[in-house]
Amino acid sequence: MRPLFRVLAAAAITAPLAVAPILLVAEPLTALHRRGWFLAGWGHDDYDRVINMIVGPLFGAGIVLGIVLAARWIDKRPLADYGIRFDRAWWGSLGAGLALGAVLMTMIFGAERAMEWVVVGQGRVALFAMSFTVVKVLCVGVYEEVVARGYLLRNIGVIGSSLVFAALHAFNDNASIVSTIGLFMNGLLFAAAVLVTGRLSASIGLHIAWNLCEGLVFGFPVSGDKEAASLIAIIQHGPDVVTGGAFGPEAGLISVAASLLGVAVLYSARAAVLSKRTFANPMV
Repeated sequence: MRPLFRVLAAAAITAPLAVAPILLVAEPLTALHRRGWFLAGWGHDDYDRVINMIVGPLFGAGIVLGIVLAARWIDKRPLADYGIRFDRAWWGSLGAGLALGAVLMTMIFGAERAMEWVVVGQGRVALFAMSFTVVKVLCVGVYEEVVARGYLLRNIGVIGSSLVFAALHAFNDNASIVSTIGLFMNGLLFAAAVLVTGRLSASIGLHIAWNLCEGLVFGFPVSGDKEAASLIAIIQHGPDVVTGGAFGPEAGLISVAASLLGVAVLYSARAAVLSKRTFANPMV
């Protein structure tokens, strides 16, 4: 099958598996909630977080299962071809991705602080709201990477997968042309993590750490979504075209610069490793 048809077929397999938890779990529980039989007295926001913490992992699992089935039934490829190899290098790549994502977002925060584009206040530490953020970030980091840098990267390449990744966020709150460009660059960064390491875990770790530090630690909006609690509270100033404004850093040139820096770090590290191997064994 041609790549476009493979992608469409994969979507047809994945969509019902992703929707099933919403129809079979979220909707029945919400009906019970409205009748006062489930979490009676809970406000809309807290109830919504509970439901998402229950259904979110099931939703993500449905997407991952759909992609696994598409890989087997449609592409007829082993999971290793998509960077899914549960070996020692998988966990090392996951740790490297987590570290790089945290460093890049810390640099974004540091640069904005140095330019006095953020005013730092006391954060709101609310364990329930923070738990919701952690669950959400973990789920999104896994299933978005399995789809974009796993299946799509293999089938439609770096540019195609990054374009789809950016387009899927184009309807988020406060999205703009600049945010779409920023997320495209973000997609290139995540793709580079997979291409350099050969492991999808690198982009999963990078994605998780980027979003977790962005929203839960530094208090930035995450692709248009402002978290209810964060370790640091900020009031943002500065030009939106640079900082990203209400959408978050991805909608600003600062994120583009961070993504390019991340790509440079990844390929520099790869070159250093290859150079070391060649020096140790000139016949390599």
